[in-house]
Amino acid sequence: MKNGDICALCASQRRLFEPTVLNCSGSCGTTKIRRNSYYYTDPSKSNFWCVSCFTALKDDETVILDDGSNVLKYHLQRLKNDATPEEAWVQCDTCSSWVHQICALFNGRKNKSAASYSCPKCHVKKAAAGELKKPEVLMKGASQLPHSKMSQTIEQGLNDALEKAYKEKALELCVPYAEVEKAEGLSVRVISNMEQKHLVRDEMFERYTKRGCPQEFPVRSKCVALFQNIHGVDVILFGMYVFEYNHECPAPNRRRVYISYIDSVNYFRPKTYRTLTYQTIIVEYLRYVKERGFHTAHIWSCPPSPGDDYIFHIHPTQQRIPKDNMLCQWYHDVLEKAKSDGVVLEVRSLYDEYFKNNGEDSITGNASDPTCLPYFEGDYIPGEIENIIKDVKTDEEAKRKTNPNWEEERPSSSSNRTGKKTGTRSNPGSLVNIRQDKVMLRLGLAVSNMKQNFFVARLRSREFATAVERGDDVSEWKEDDDGSLTNKRPKIGGKASGGFSVSRPDPSSQTKIVNTPSPSAVDISSVTTKGGPSEPTEKRRDDDDCSLGTVSVSLGQSNNEVLDAFGDSKSSFDGDKAPSDSSKHGLGDASTIDTSDNASVKGDWDDPIVKGKSDDAVDMSGGPGDHKGKEMAAGEKDESSKTIEPSSASKRGFDEMGPAIARHFAAMNAMKKPVADTKDEDPPQELELFESRQQFLSYCQKNHFQFDELRRAKHTTMMVLYQLHNPNAPKFLQQCGACLREITQGVRYHCNTCSNFDLCVDCYGPVMKGEWTQRDKRLAHDPTHAFFRVKVDANEKGNKKNTAERAKAIKAHLELLSHAASCDGPPSCALNNCQRMKKLFEHVKICDISPKKSCKVCSRLLTLLTMHSRLCTVRGRCPLPFCDRIRERNRRRKRQQQLMDDRRRQAQNQLYRQSEQHA
Repeated sequence: MKNGDICALCASQRRLFEPTVLNCSGSCGTTKIRRNSYYYTDPSKSNFWCVSCFTALKDDETVILDDGSNVLKYHLQRLKNDATPEEAWVQCDTCSSWVHQICALFNGRKNKSAASYSCPKCHVKKAAAGELKKPEVLMKGASQLPHSKMSQTIEQGLNDALEKAYKEKALELCVPYAEVEKAEGLSVRVISNMEQKHLVRDEMFERYTKRGCPQEFPVRSKCVALFQNIHGVDVILFGMYVFEYNHECPAPNRRRVYISYIDSVNYFRPKTYRTLTYQTIIVEYLRYVKERGFHTAHIWSCPPSPGDDYIFHIHPTQQRIPKDNMLCQWYHDVLEKAKSDGVVLEVRSLYDEYFKNNGEDSITGNASDPTCLPYFEGDYIPGEIENIIKDVKTDEEAKRKTNPNWEEERPSSSSNRTGKKTGTRSNPGSLVNIRQDKVMLRLGLAVSNMKQNFFVARLRSREFATAVERGDDVSEWKEDDDGSLTNKRPKIGGKASGGFSVSRPDPSSQTKIVNTPSPSAVDISSVTTKGGPSEPTEKRRDDDDCSLGTVSVSLGQSNNEVLDAFGDSKSSFDGDKAPSDSSKHGLGDASTIDTSDNASVKGDWDDPIVKGKSDDAVDMSGGPGDHKGKEMAAGEKDESSKTIEPSSASKRGFDEMGPAIARHFAAMNAMKKPVADTKDEDPPQELELFESRQQFLSYCQKNHFQFDELRRAKHTTMMVLYQLHNPNAPKFLQQCGACLREITQGVRYHCNTCSNFDLCVDCYGPVMKGEWTQRDKRLAHDPTHAFFRVKVDANEKGNKKNTAERAKAIKAHLELLSHAASCDGPPSCALNNCQRMKKLFEHVKICDISPKKSCKVCSRLLTLLTMHSRLCTVRGRCPLPFCDRIRERNRRRKRQQQLMDDRRRQAQNQLYRQSEQHA
């Protein structure tokens, strides 16, 4: 392209990208290298060191690069971080005009050496004149991506919510439904579904391993994306990364989900439904995981720090970063919508759930320490615990120096319990006169300042969550849609004649759900009655704080009338109320259907029915929550009560009522299904590009895939969809070491000495002759290095094997890899494949694995070792060759994520500390 040429599509000349983000590979922890500052890089320009890390390197120290090769310190080049990449061009073979690749939606990955290109203007002219020789082959879009059960569920829920919004808009504007503007071309897809293992960080594991802290948490990491077809081109608008910890995961993460990252770009059309769409996706996801058997969802509300991106690289300039309180309110609205839809039962803060009980775990009742907290990778808690433990260790070391006999006091557990509730006179519990965990105390102080930022959304009843935390068998657990138990039969009792009420026994007295006998087998011929004046309903509920409400009918009603009364009753959970003694076990109020002016009668069908004292009411109480009923049944004196026999009309009413109620609750239990076991029916989708948020963000940064303009968002989405439809296609093309453009066709010149350095045809001559050295030191290269020509074809054919067969073969090879590393060989092992794998180990240790050798044996084995390293949980040295080196490279990448999380956490801590000082 000649200087002065303009793009035939956008009528502009040079369009510059955002400067490339350079992260230091040294000991400073992958911090960003500042703009216009000096840095050092290897000959392939793939690893970077800041000035301080370069100075710390020894002169004779061997530096290991990310690709496995080695260089010495004096081989590193000093450069200045002032380069500004430019958008690439492509020339039309018909009109010879130049256009930006992004403007023309040109895919360099599909560019062949002998292919011809026509710009959009020429293509339209040819189509109008009928000169197109081949039929048009449209690019595969988002709608052609395969569906999963999860994506289908979310997309269907989104369409239903939008359909309802369209109808409401039509009524509001008083226009026909067809004239309402609609959001067209929406597609929801799960683009990543990977099995991973989240390791517990070092300080936490070292301090609490003796208290049962697990080493790792198996997890399913998923990425949900929303696409919209804008002007005929798909654009990715919304992304959400979630972690799902299934029923096989160790506590406290068992059956929990964590919404890790959410990001969006504001190109949604029309804007009216943008917030509704994004919030509905989250609500429908919570509905989906609830049906799968998860009981709690966690969210940390934290806006990105300045200069950081979550998922999408470079947002539009007009899109503002939400403030902390705005983002909290946004999540609050999401969860309120989920509550109104019956998906979420209760929303509490993390502080109220784990730190507000004076050192007592609200789930297990034990003295709390960090091991009782859900531990999610990238969350606030793990990083803050690491910092607190380091501070505590520093304080403890200082005390030991001052007092050599000083020993830390640890919370101890006591088993001398007589009552059910900790902290009563009958059961003082182990928390009395016991010092709380230091780390937990400091963490509680930190969380208390920002407790509104941590959401704990309960999807199922607290009884179910408690049973899961204890490790009980919940395979037969049944619950209503509102979380109330259906495995337990109601109790009947009351104070006034002519009525009864339904309530549930205290679930804390039962740790395992079992099938109960039919209610028709209960003897209701003899009852206990209590006298005295009638009491209001509200006071009666205070007498039995476990009551789920009242359902009253006249004793003279028929069986059909009783069934009709019960058929309309619905139990509900009031999540807005603060938990009382009853609600802390997950029990709330239920709706009341009262067809009598009389007060209600309550009792427990599971408990034996005995004769008691009263004069005009029937009481079948005795459940765990009705203490007065128990006292009366035990024979305690009450001057206002006396024993009477029920009238014949009352007996006849109960005789008719018993079988009807029995049939009703038997039908209710038969209709309910047990809670699912969280098994994921969707198969894993292993795509390295979306393995993590950081992986996708790095992919966009290195390829200059930005979202700051709609044209760039379209091109970026096109390239992402190409990777999704062609998972074996190369994610990165070889770049020219001088002009930094991708070499998509023709030939490239590869350096025999450097591990990863190539030059395009235009730059090879001037660079080797040194013509551009004075202009920029980056364009200098050692003239003694030899280059060889490599034919370029970006459209390389991938593996034709079926994806399932390939995954099966990889799994078998990984198992063989682990076996051969720990096997002693013959005569204890006679497997031929084991011996062959051991020979490959020896070969890769002595072979020069530099890319100039192009050793296919080493390349394939290193690919397997890379897959193994992602799942390797060995603390210390791994017996597999190169596994430690690859894990160290992965740690550096993961360190970037942790540093960003640290910046988020520090910014939020600083924000609330400043607000406290101003207050």
